[in-house]
Amino acid sequence: MNPAPFDLAETDRLLSTTRSVRRRLDLQTPVPRELIEEALRLAVQAPTADNAQNWRWLVITDPKTKESLAELFRRAWRFHKAEISTKSGRRRNSPQARRNEESAAALPEAVARVPALILPCVVGRPPDAQSIDAEWERLNAHKPADDPAHQVRLGQLRASTFYGSIFPAIWSLQLALRSRGLGSTITCMHLPFARQAAELLGIPSGVTQICMVPVAYTLGTTFRPAERIDAGQRTFWEGWGQ
Repeated sequence: MNPAPFDLAETDRLLSTTRSVRRRLDLQTPVPRELIEEALRLAVQAPTADNAQNWRWLVITDPKTKESLAELFRRAWRFHKAEISTKSGRRRNSPQARRNEESAAALPEAVARVPALILPCVVGRPPDAQSIDAEWERLNAHKPADDPAHQVRLGQLRASTFYGSIFPAIWSLQLALRSRGLGSTITCMHLPFARQAAELLGIPSGVTQICMVPVAYTLGTTFRPAERIDAGQRTFWEGWGQ
């Protein structure tokens, strides 16, 4: 017997209204540990290359530790803000771009008070695609010029696999949080100080921090789909540009 189909309207509502929540995070209401654990159990159902499951999840709720991470976050934000302020252009000056920047600017001051911070990590270091390709060429240099091995480049595959196995799980985490009334956002702002964060949290040198996901209940539960360029305008069939 086939299982009942999904409620498409409700599924589509979840997918289209799970927003990056920064200014509407409820900083006062604690988030039960059980809800985070439920969401993580769903997150690890995401696809993982070679079934490696090399993700790790570090959940931070201790106020002193959050404040230490927040200080790294704020320091990185000051550098980031100075860097992006030198950029110009029509897109950066659009109303939506200004709203996004204002939303992002709210997080550095709030991040220490967010009930929970989740740091998704991957066991291993990011592959260096150029080094992998160079090593492959070296190992196959003795083969005849017409050997198919000379056409192969593995670097991009390795790099894609590394990140491609963690971000689907992060998105699944965010969907599971949203379905439980919780808001979240992906931020990489602490990563310029990843070494200091690793020392603070005891993260081994062979583990890569991917991002930070602040988690809280939301102020209000009504979220709308974002304004996006229609997918049809950015989709090609059978070949680029078609």
